[in-house]
Amino acid sequence: MWRLSKYVLTPILLALTTLFYSCGDAPPIGAAQPEEVAAISTVLKRWREGYENEDVDIYMSAFWPEGFRWVSDMGTDQDKTDDYEFTDIRQERESAIRVFSRYQDLEIEISEPPEITLDEDRTSAEVRNHYRIQGFVADGESLQGGYTGWYAEGDNIFTFEYRTNKETQKKEWRITEWIDEAFTEEEIRRANNL
Repeated sequence: MWRLSKYVLTPILLALTTLFYSCGDAPPIGAAQPEEVAAISTVLKRWREGYENEDVDIYMSAFWPEGFRWVSDMGTDQDKTDDYEFTDIRQERESAIRVFSRYQDLEIEISEPPEITLDEDRTSAEVRNHYRIQGFVADGESLQGGYTGWYAEGDNIFTFEYRTNKETQKKEWRITEWIDEAFTEEEIRRANNL
């Protein structure tokens, strides 16, 4: 009887000792995020929700009109000849209106949290994230090749600036530059193990 108890009790005592020593204070969660990070994340959420809800005013409220620039490498980062660029915020608005009128069920997935690097003055930030986006045409319509939807993936590099809003006279973060490093079809397949 003693031999059986010894072999049964030893593992139980060892488990209880391990449990006792592993109890205690929870590890610290970490320092609170700077308020700039939270504000920038809120703007990205507004940008995404405006696009997905096809609300051009909410979508455009994520951008500063002055000094705006959008560049896409069109999935060919080595070939600069096919890059596309807007330097007028009205072009971005017109582009959004075209997309919203042609496609439905737009979805954007962005990596969270974004990588945010603030400048020394804390008035400008480089914000990087990965995106996946898709949209579908209306029932009965199709895209070239007979497709009923499209999918794109890549990396965004945003420049955010902290400025005074001329309408509200309050300082806020918005996007001034957006660089879209789109993936090629091969890169999409590789990234998704297809």
